[in-house]
Amino acid sequence: MTTDPQRMHASCGTARVELVAPAEAVAEFGRMAGDFVRLTPADDRPPPAVVQVATRAPRGDGWRRLAYSSDYEPDRVVWVDDARRRIAVVGEPSEWRAQQTLRSVRHLLRWQVYAAGDLLLHGGLVRMDGRGVAFAGAKRSGKTSSILSALVHGGADFVSNDDLTVGETPDGALRGYGSPRTVNVRTDALLALAESAPVVSRLLTDSTHPTNSFEGRHRTAEALHTASGAALPGSLWVRAGELCATVGCDAVPESRVDALVFPRFEDCPDGPALVRLDREQAAAELRHHMEDRGTKYDPFLADWYPHTDAARRARLSERLLDEAVFFRMSQHMHGLREATAALRDALRAVPA
Repeated sequence: MTTDPQRMHASCGTARVELVAPAEAVAEFGRMAGDFVRLTPADDRPPPAVVQVATRAPRGDGWRRLAYSSDYEPDRVVWVDDARRRIAVVGEPSEWRAQQTLRSVRHLLRWQVYAAGDLLLHGGLVRMDGRGVAFAGAKRSGKTSSILSALVHGGADFVSNDDLTVGETPDGALRGYGSPRTVNVRTDALLALAESAPVVSRLLTDSTHPTNSFEGRHRTAEALHTASGAALPGSLWVRAGELCATVGCDAVPESRVDALVFPRFEDCPDGPALVRLDREQAAAELRHHMEDRGTKYDPFLADWYPHTDAARRARLSERLLDEAVFFRMSQHMHGLREATAALRDALRAVPA
């Protein structure tokens, strides 16, 4: 049985996307987005952008089909109407259609806040001991491992992993905002963390993201083998809600940003090392991890948002340098508990 599509507003902060989809697709979107995206019935305001979900490709002038390949999942296929800023996700109901719908909305929300001048960092955020602690770093730097360790060893709550937005509340307070982006975890780091926090090993079997069962590079070229010969994927995709349910923390859509930590994996024979950075050092690290676009995915969106408020973004970065403390943290993959403990001690020594 088919039903008329629902019109909903999916919003995060000041960003808003209209979602036009069957009721079951709207319900699935809401479940996957959690508290990170608010869903409300659409009103008569012209939407900044529209994502529509259907079983058949849209008809009419202006639509074009785009496909993006990945080594880790099936091609991402969307239909795009640039003039009207519409994206159509087409296909029979499936976990992949739901995933691509979530991505389309998330990418549009990211571009809107970037255009408005919010500061986007390649990093994540937790709330630990009442403070917002961000971790920023390149791939394989230990950023996600540090976040997971903060959750299981530091009693932290989860805000974000790879998509950290820094903006301001209506009263002018500096805040970090999360997103419903999936947490991508290296399996070797997960197993190392499981040595001191066995509960995280449940993610290997309990994570429902469809990429985990797809026969992609993570299950072929990057696969790991246990001592018994069992094959494990080289990395794992975990939804924020599943992560929080497994480790027993809360998912928090926003938090203050009181500290920024730049982790890196090193030998560390004497244990983890924390170095507090001065303003000049912090500024250099911060610039290195600032995003220069809303997102690298769906590259056609850059043409939809050619003008961004760079002056506001620069002002926010200056505020962050003034209001937060910055650390460089060296740690060993098998010493994550100790690194988290050292970080907590260092933060306690900083006046609130």
